[in-house]
Amino acid sequence: MSLTDSGSDSNDPLLSTISAADRQNYLRLIRKGISRRDFINMLIAAGASAAAASSLFAGLKQAWAQTPKRGGKLVLAEDQHGPNDTLDPALLTSNLDYVRARMFYGSLTRITDELGYEPELAEEIIPNRDASQWTFRLRRGVEFHNGKTMTADDVLYSMNRHIGPDTVSNGASLVGSVVRWEKVNEYAVRAHLSSPDADLPINLGTFHFKIIPDGHTDFANPIGTGPYRVKTFQPGVRAVGVPFRNYWGDGGYLDELETYGIGDIVSRLNAFLAGDVDGIVNMPPQAIDQVKQTPGRDVWSVVSNRYINLAPRQDLTEAGNADLWRAMQYLQDRKRIIKSVMKDEAVLGNDQPIGPAYFDHTPNLIQRVLDHDQAEFYFKRSGLGNTPIEVVAAEVAAGAVEQCLYMQREARKIGMTINVKQVTTDGYWGAVWLKAPICVATWAMRPTANAMLTIAFKSDAMWNETRWQNPQFDQLLVAVRAVTDRRKRKQMYHDLQMMVYEGNGMSIPAHTNLVHGFASHVKGYTRNPLSSFGGGEDVVKMWRDDRA
Repeated sequence: MSLTDSGSDSNDPLLSTISAADRQNYLRLIRKGISRRDFINMLIAAGASAAAASSLFAGLKQAWAQTPKRGGKLVLAEDQHGPNDTLDPALLTSNLDYVRARMFYGSLTRITDELGYEPELAEEIIPNRDASQWTFRLRRGVEFHNGKTMTADDVLYSMNRHIGPDTVSNGASLVGSVVRWEKVNEYAVRAHLSSPDADLPINLGTFHFKIIPDGHTDFANPIGTGPYRVKTFQPGVRAVGVPFRNYWGDGGYLDELETYGIGDIVSRLNAFLAGDVDGIVNMPPQAIDQVKQTPGRDVWSVVSNRYINLAPRQDLTEAGNADLWRAMQYLQDRKRIIKSVMKDEAVLGNDQPIGPAYFDHTPNLIQRVLDHDQAEFYFKRSGLGNTPIEVVAAEVAAGAVEQCLYMQREARKIGMTINVKQVTTDGYWGAVWLKAPICVATWAMRPTANAMLTIAFKSDAMWNETRWQNPQFDQLLVAVRAVTDRRKRKQMYHDLQMMVYEGNGMSIPAHTNLVHGFASHVKGYTRNPLSSFGGGEDVVKMWRDDRA
């Protein structure tokens, strides 16, 4: 064992300058439990000063504490599950689906914490001059869980499931500009677009575009390239993953990772506090102080652009009244929701989805506030009179139900009758969402404003909740993807957000932080703001340290 000179006149070792071999040797001693005194004496004998040896020991201890350990089990509880839980990447709907898909699958690209992208199963990503063609050179030696080596044929099969008139993909609108995929060679594919789209690689890193083997259709027994392979999958019950030993990257450190849903917010919190689960999503903001004071339990809050909303379907008689939508927007007690319900773990929403966490957010829309006079004006103009208005609500996120109850209270003051029908979150996304005339929802953030607007507001998007149709919006949404002039782009995104604000009818009272609870022994989670558990990225690198 040698000491590496730090560049000074002394023989003092520094953590930043010691050789890789020395670092591994020292870490091995730390792992075996060498005492601080013995470590310092060893380095003094080799010519180091006591101060340098002590500093190096502290640095190595910290480095060792942050080094992922293999083994152990973690149990994570989401807030929603049901019989529609799926491991078919094209059909993913809930946050729980997203997390599980990240356990078992990989994508061509990966979304970073800063909402950029980096290569994952693609090794190199090459656009042509105007971003109307994208070539993806694939990582070699990537293995599926069944032992098959990933090639271009697998990527073509996976990508073609999201395009064409017969696709059932929930992510299809994000790749709507892709005309066809071409096999360049065994380890390269090329996307041909109908119009330039600089965001295509980012979109391919979102939830639905996982790579599966060519021809695979059995999603009760999924096969992917992810850090875990499926041990158990029971829709509406649980999924359990075990490490895939031939995983090409870093991750999959646990012996077992279990995920399931606990719909009731109080039950989910109690399970966490009791130690039955190691991590939960959507922690009740009112419980933050209690959790912080509980030994071995930590709060993890990430600023995001997730939002809660109220969606009236424009294509149904019960909800297709524009004056009703506007009255409901002016009955939202936004500040109270943020202060009393969310304990300031949110910012004001303004009835369009692109909040301040997005680069392309426009601040130039008049902020809607609780306004009884405006609400009464629009309600009277709606002609609904004494007709009760039913709103279906479930605790899909903090504030989701309260936005309805507060609105109901304020509506009484102007003679408007709103009946709030509260239901369980179990099975909500299959039984209620996109079906009820007016219901609550919550949306995870997407990495770009264009992706968010495309997947939820474009006329032909499967998840267009209000069934809003606006050809001008659709055309502008596609056109802005090719614009590089900053001033022109800013104006175009302002116009897009204004169209939603004026015509969609959705109420968005708040953009919420992601507030998780983690046991102190859970390590490796991220600040990715896309959705719960780091948009699923947490499960790749998550590990357990029982010394915590």
